Amino acid sequence: MTRVMTMHGLILWIFEAFVRLTYGDQVWEKALTDLDLHVQSVEPMFHYDDQIGLSILRQLAIQQNRDRTSILEDFGTFLVTDPRVERVRRLLRFGGVEYTDFLHSLEDLKGRARLAVPDLTLPDIQVDEVQLHVFQITCENTPKGAPYVLLGALRALADDYGSLAYLEILAEQQDSVVVNVSLLERQHAEGREFVWATDGAP
Repeated sequence: MTRVMTMHGLILWIFEAFVRLTYGDQVWEKALTDLDLHVQSVEPMFHYDDQIGLSILRQLAIQQNRDRTSILEDFGTFLVTDPRVERVRRLLRFGGVEYTDFLHSLEDLKGRARLAVPDLTLPDIQVDEVQLHVFQITCENTPKGAPYVLLGALRALADDYGSLAYLEILAEQQDSVVVNVSLLERQHAEGREFVWATDGAP
């Protein structure tokens, strides 16, 4: 019996925001209409068949005449850089004060995400520093397309920390991927301001 893979509505809901803010409301609505989904928006606390998300992505790529992987990388960048989803950036940045600290903390990301959203399932991540400042990030149980979201987020976070890094996908299988991160300069430029805590914050 084939197991139906599901996607947390929160992820699809943020992807909807990305599409609407990047391409316009009409692009999102046309994609859903063309797919005959009979919905106009996503409920963030529902779970959806992951084929729905993949179908929307495929339709968007056709509309925009773009490769699906480049759209997913842009989505990853959006998660870090757009102030309207600042909570995602904060979840990631709490991993450390430097980019290398952050990379090592990725192994704990699944647990940190579940503290915020208990039924949100992220890939299992292992980080190995194979050479000085060269990291291999292995992701298991990875949904289709997710590695390219991760790639975009990791690139954006290097800029966020003020580091210069070269990233590439070394190997990709059906449900796993290896991302290589070569840190060229730890402090290449001034990073974006990040406040660990604010006065009066709970």
